[in-house]
Amino acid sequence: MARNGRNTRQQILDAAQRLINEGGFTRLTTSEVAREAGCAEGTIFRYFKRKEDLCLAVVLENAPNFKDTIARKRAGKGSVRKNLEDIALAAIRFSDDLIPLGASLFADSKLLARYRQVWSESERGPKEAFDLISAYISEEQQLGRIKRKAVPLLVSSLLLGPCFHWAFIRQGMGKNVLPMSDREFATGIVSTLMLGLETESAP
Repeated sequence: MARNGRNTRQQILDAAQRLINEGGFTRLTTSEVAREAGCAEGTIFRYFKRKEDLCLAVVLENAPNFKDTIARKRAGKGSVRKNLEDIALAAIRFSDDLIPLGASLFADSKLLARYRQVWSESERGPKEAFDLISAYISEEQQLGRIKRKAVPLLVSSLLLGPCFHWAFIRQGMGKNVLPMSDREFATGIVSTLMLGLETESAP
């Protein structure tokens, strides 16, 4: 029975992610996942046909929490600066979870091909986050809180790119390469972006 009364399927996904983070995908076994999740190994196959499907689900179902953070940001509510800082922090945390999984995908060409197929069939993937941020930027532009000359899709790229790179370098080095916290990094990135985005009339 799953611990803490949580949904069994989610418990399995959480367990798989922890194990992938620790040892990668190639050495992952369903018996290890079952032990970590506190359920019978057969229970895993009630939700996932094979180990590869479980790994794909871990990758795909990490994204909604990050996208929900973006979607909750409403134009005209709070400050643009604070909203973008929250998105940047969420992007760093999402990248921390995604990078070990991504490494497993790129190490297995067949699994990567299946993942691309899932992306294609479901119309899900990295572009969703760019589109959500772009939509938010566009709405703020209509309210006059962001300069109209800014290109929303490029703004989202300039926000997300450094966040992923920050998390990627930290995982490779085992520590932050700059003497600052995630919050300080996110604040600095957004402050720099706002130099080119903020209008004179923005509060």
